Amino acid sequence: QPVVAVLADLGVSSHQLDVPERGFSFRADGPLDMRMNTEGDGETAAALIDRLEENALADLLFHYGEERLSRRIARRLKTEGPWDDGERGTAALAYAIAGCYPPKQRHGRIHAATRSFQALRIAVNDELGVLETLLNDAPNWLEPGGRIAVISFHSLEDRLVKNRFKADERLRVISRKPLIASEQEAEANPRARSAKLRVAQRLSAELEPAQ
Repeated sequence: QPVVAVLADLGVSSHQLDVPERGFSFRADGPLDMRMNTEGDGETAAALIDRLEENALADLLFHYGEERLSRRIARRLKTEGPWDDGERGTAALAYAIAGCYPPKQRHGRIHAATRSFQALRIAVNDELGVLETLLNDAPNWLEPGGRIAVISFHSLEDRLVKNRFKADERLRVISRKPLIASEQEAEANPRARSAKLRVAQRLSAELEPAQ
């Protein structure tokens, strides 16, 4: 049965971020897990760091985290490994990453480990691959005139949503620029400051999915 709207909120839930045992946050020590599904047998962040060669780890940090010090960070993480020994967690990882930055840049508004943690989480959960599948399938769930709205929280997601909406012949982009949080909303809910909302509308149901 076609639906009138699809809403995808791509952010990690506050509950996941605030529970140290999930391993998403560096603000409290927890295991280096980062899996959305902890009951599965997927690879943890610690196992991923240990498995990858230094160059591959650096590429991951650069492409998924847009981390400009990716080479330096990867070298340090491989030197200080192994990480999948159960003895060190998110706090130790964040400390090692922050140590790659000059002292004056370690305590800014954005924590020095933010980009690297983002990159590892994206890789562990194949987040961009899952998003690709959603963007390909969701227009087929909509009735003509129905809308798909996607809230993204970093530039990689937003760029993917923007480009797929624009290229998909099944859709018409509603607004060229994304909707972002107001100053008042960002102040009341700091996690909303990076959110971007993009909306597209379903056209004729006869059109095939974009390739």
